[in-house]
Amino acid sequence: MSRDIVAGLGVAVYSRDGVYARGFGLADIETRERVSPDTAFYVASSTKSMTALALAKLSARGELNLDATLAELAPEAAFPAATRAGEVRLRQMLAHIHGIANEPIEFRFASSGQHDRDTLWRLLAVSAPNSAAPLGTFQYANVGYNITTILTDRKLGVRWQDLLQREVFDPAGMTRTSTSMSRSKAAGWSIAKPHGLGRSGVRERRYLEKTDLTMHSAGGVIMSAQDAAIWLQLMIEDGRVGRRRCVPAEVVQGTRTPIATVNAELDGYKREQYGLGWYIGPYRNERLLHHFGGFTGMRAHVSYLPDHAIGVAAFANDSTIGLRVVNAIANYVYDRAGGYPDARQRLEAALDTVKTRYDEAARRIVADRDSRANLQLALTRPLAAYAGVYENADWGSVEVTVKDPTLHVTCGVLHAHAEPLAKPDAVRVELEPGDATDLQFEGTSTQPDSLSVEGHRFIR
Repeated sequence: MSRDIVAGLGVAVYSRDGVYARGFGLADIETRERVSPDTAFYVASSTKSMTALALAKLSARGELNLDATLAELAPEAAFPAATRAGEVRLRQMLAHIHGIANEPIEFRFASSGQHDRDTLWRLLAVSAPNSAAPLGTFQYANVGYNITTILTDRKLGVRWQDLLQREVFDPAGMTRTSTSMSRSKAAGWSIAKPHGLGRSGVRERRYLEKTDLTMHSAGGVIMSAQDAAIWLQLMIEDGRVGRRRCVPAEVVQGTRTPIATVNAELDGYKREQYGLGWYIGPYRNERLLHHFGGFTGMRAHVSYLPDHAIGVAAFANDSTIGLRVVNAIANYVYDRAGGYPDARQRLEAALDTVKTRYDEAARRIVADRDSRANLQLALTRPLAAYAGVYENADWGSVEVTVKDPTLHVTCGVLHAHAEPLAKPDAVRVELEPGDATDLQFEGTSTQPDSLSVEGHRFIR
């Protein structure tokens, strides 16, 4: 079905007529481990609906108030006055209409893993108004969830990871869902490895995997297809799994209440509104709740039709074209359930289009590689002169070492060999596979005294 354009898939369907959970393909193309219904996939931003549900449960019990402002929740936090912490409410943070920007916190949480409690608390002070989306205007990002759980971790004395386990996973009986990579690996779980097209235009396993330090409240859950079916049941049945009441019905129903106006579209999905961790919009003639997720080597689709009582989760451990594959699978399920006669035809057409785009992506990657094949490092000093640690108080540290015949760049869990750029004292790195960044060394002495990365200066 997948036209060999993803390494592996985990697929779950919940309906009152039956439950389906199955794995396809490979969890790891190197070891040839196959995907099973218990193989856990990183679901990235699909985590947001779980975090929002856990916090909503606390609010329903009076242990947290989603209508409290940031200043009320954490009066000691050093938010700049311009961020309007006395007006921004937690509910707005979870619905992406808070008007606050803080890229260093987002980067440290999701990418580098260079953070601890004290550093994150200090970085609240570098928050700034989001001029592109002021308070009340929707703009999707991780920062609302990141900041919220920095505050709630401190206020409640309970980490967001433990909240999700206590309030969602354990009550629902989700035994192959976790916020901890280290514990899951130690327990011997089958965990899907990330894949994507490499420089040769052929699928390869990505080096970059999530660690405990880069699992965060906006994107920090791994989940199996088997557990995804339980998660869908929990949402569709308003907080019940089988005969067990796991979450108050009004709490689940509240997550479907629109908070923000979106009016956008992604891969054919209309997104009219956003609730607590869910986009809301139509699919055919029905209301669809959905949230997707993506990171290097991984793609996730989680959605459900509350009025039709059916939901789909589809996970791919291949990011080149994986999102379109999992979306096509979900559409097929909904079309079949809705009795649309063109369901199979639409699936085949979608997968044919995906295969074409996959082949085009492979050609672009190879062409880009070939276009840079004859470039030489334009460094004006010996390689050893560039080695050292470069620091930025907000963004963290970058370490440069010599690995002949080039430089090696490390930023937390990220690392890459430097590639040539056609300008003096500059190199190109793919710290996140497939996403190139230019690094510019600066200074007039025999050794560079700083490094500029996307306009941010790191001092040696």
